[in-house]
Amino acid sequence: MADPLKITGFLGTIPKVSPELLPATGAQIATNCKLYSGDLVPYPTPVAVDSTERGATTTKTLYAVRDPSTGALRWLSWTTDVDIVSLPDAVSDDQRFYYTGDGAPKVSNYTLATTGAEPFPAGYYDLGLPLPATVVTATKSAYAEKTISSIARNSSNIVTVTTTTNHNLRTGSVVNITGYGELAGTYVQASNFITITITAHGLTTGDIVDVNITSGAVASGSYAITVTDANTFFAYTGDTNVETGSCTIRGVDLNATGVTITRTGDTTFTYSSTGPTITSTTATGRVNLSGEPDLRTYVYTWLTPWDEESIASEPSAAAYVIEGEEVTVTNLPTAKPAAPTNNFVRGINLYRTVSATTGSEYFKLTTLWFPVRVVTVSRASNVSTVTTAFPHNLYVGAKFRITGSVPATAPAGTFNISTGTVTAITSDYTFSFAQTGTSYASQADSAANLFYDVSQLPGTSTPQYWGDGSYTFTDNFDVSLLLTPILTDDYDAPPAGLQGLKLFSNGVLVGFVGKTIYFSEPDKPYAWPIKYSRTIEHNVVGLELLSGRMLVMTDGFPYILDGSDPAIISINRMDVLYPCLNARSIVNMGYGVVYSTHDGMAVFSSGGLTLATKQVHSQDTWYTSVDPASVRGVFYGDAYFGSYTKNAVGGGFILQLEDQKSFFVDASYPFSSAWYDSLAGRLYYTQAGSSTIYEWDSLLQPASTMEWKSKVFKTADYTNYGAARVIADYSNLTSIWDSTTTVWNSTTQLWNNADQITFKLWVDKSLLFTTTLNDNSIFRLPTGYRSDTFELSVSGNVRVRAIHMGATPVSLMRV
Repeated sequence: MADPLKITGFLGTIPKVSPELLPATGAQIATNCKLYSGDLVPYPTPVAVDSTERGATTTKTLYAVRDPSTGALRWLSWTTDVDIVSLPDAVSDDQRFYYTGDGAPKVSNYTLATTGAEPFPAGYYDLGLPLPATVVTATKSAYAEKTISSIARNSSNIVTVTTTTNHNLRTGSVVNITGYGELAGTYVQASNFITITITAHGLTTGDIVDVNITSGAVASGSYAITVTDANTFFAYTGDTNVETGSCTIRGVDLNATGVTITRTGDTTFTYSSTGPTITSTTATGRVNLSGEPDLRTYVYTWLTPWDEESIASEPSAAAYVIEGEEVTVTNLPTAKPAAPTNNFVRGINLYRTVSATTGSEYFKLTTLWFPVRVVTVSRASNVSTVTTAFPHNLYVGAKFRITGSVPATAPAGTFNISTGTVTAITSDYTFSFAQTGTSYASQADSAANLFYDVSQLPGTSTPQYWGDGSYTFTDNFDVSLLLTPILTDDYDAPPAGLQGLKLFSNGVLVGFVGKTIYFSEPDKPYAWPIKYSRTIEHNVVGLELLSGRMLVMTDGFPYILDGSDPAIISINRMDVLYPCLNARSIVNMGYGVVYSTHDGMAVFSSGGLTLATKQVHSQDTWYTSVDPASVRGVFYGDAYFGSYTKNAVGGGFILQLEDQKSFFVDASYPFSSAWYDSLAGRLYYTQAGSSTIYEWDSLLQPASTMEWKSKVFKTADYTNYGAARVIADYSNLTSIWDSTTTVWNSTTQLWNNADQITFKLWVDKSLLFTTTLNDNSIFRLPTGYRSDTFELSVSGNVRVRAIHMGATPVSLMRV
């Protein structure tokens, strides 16, 4: 008599092993069952939760963003294989994401993607900025020499200059002061003192002046003076001669070369000059700019509200400019570039050359934002609030102008303001400012435009609002304040065919086209310098990051990228020929990167590259079971959930690696796309030809039908197994079942119970017996046969904990 069988600790399938040689709890069939506990636990039936709104079109990529107010998922989908990297802005948390695989590389966020009609994403921008095509024009206005009407110097050695007309200088200008010679007069020398008469000398007692004797015998020299009146002063010389004659005073010469001024008004400025105090002199002098002319050119770059900046334009024609002369820059772009049409450009950065001993370099003058349409307006308690069609790019304290206001219900012009100052920022699109007037509820404004203050007009304190009547720009900036050099010389746009987008170390994005791998600038996903690109031997299929290293899967050997600086990233080939057959099979499992190859599922981990399925599949059984090139995968529950198509029929599998063991289970739910919600720990998927979005493994749903078939058991002797028992979590028992007496030789009863297990027995590899079970009781098996080859299976929608089988009911007592 054969020993009773007790099956617990159920395992998955191991197709590479003969059914007779499987482990005692190994399976020939394991479908829709969880094995993590050792029991057979049916997966819940997938539940429909939403729709992609794509009808019968197959979705290949599924992704979700969250409603900022409710947290509800808003579904995005594509009919192509799209790779997505989420890089939200740290300030606004706008759920920004970048993606490839849907035409040219793109960028979007929650607002863009979900504004409009489904299917989403409804809106996006092309990633990368176009090259500027326009060349600006720079015209110099030569500085006209100004006449000084008066000049004075105080005891702190600060000279104040007053000009007859607007001097058109700014703080920081470097000038020359000319036209002032020595002051001429007469002197009388007697009793060791010299008395000097000079009309309106402007000196003060205690000043040290240089006296130059032009006639007479008195010696010239520097003397401390005492002022008698506006025209006379005297000094002790120690000379006893009595003498008269002519003299000049050199100490009040106000000529200056290369002095830096401080603007105090349209016709006044000051500078520092050591010398005697001069209350005022009306002697006429001249002021002119100091320095030699330098070669100067101007360029601009495209700019987005996300601080994305393009390569610079071609430089303007050179102008020879003395620092401080005004340059008018014209032929500037007044709107975003026409191509590509879907770009986010909303302004430009303007640069000019600054000369240094080592050459010249471009430094930023200003940002010129294009005028923006105002779409809604409101006012409450003398505070107006406006919302713009595009990001307003303002800050608290910024000056602006609004013209053309035509609100829906308020009078026309109600929200116009010639010089406004931002008092509060609500969002990227909404700001407030003080404006006295009647309160109005929020309403549309059909024609208002917002203009930005970009610089002070020459020689005035009046703001210059670019685009409000003129798109010219006047450069009268202090060169010492130009601190930001241009850094975008290599900021190429990503190639149009970029695929496989992934985030690498140090904020570097990586993608590929054919055999060439491309890298972005760190933390600048829009800038992809062509100089960083690297070409390898094989066509790249996909990329995945693991522990700071990027695995490059190809149609040949895989490669490893190491480093954080795209300029010096190393690329090394792995000498294990495991080509990747489908980019959508690539899944980062935490312990390693898993993907489909010819011999099974490859896994790259800290231990190197090997086969995750080597314990369960050979190349023969792998190709017999699935089509490796069709495998798509997703991470779920620490397991690899895969889907495939074989002979035009969809299938699925679940691969779980635990303690050096592989668990392989088939699934009846193939998918065309899947997305794992890492915040909630939930998996969602779609199926081919359907727009329905399903949630996988929701414990609130009824169990699906699982099936598990044992190995082929070989007994030492021929025997007749006559009794069996399936211990499971049966439920929903009825009074009919409770009142029924079990009779072993009775016919099969039809119990009123929704949770059932179907038990099957094979003898000599032929199906001998099938029954439906509703409780844990022992049941009879057929008699009249003897064999040494047995198989059994269970299927149903309840958890199975153990299967017992013996020659007699009594024999099961020993199990």
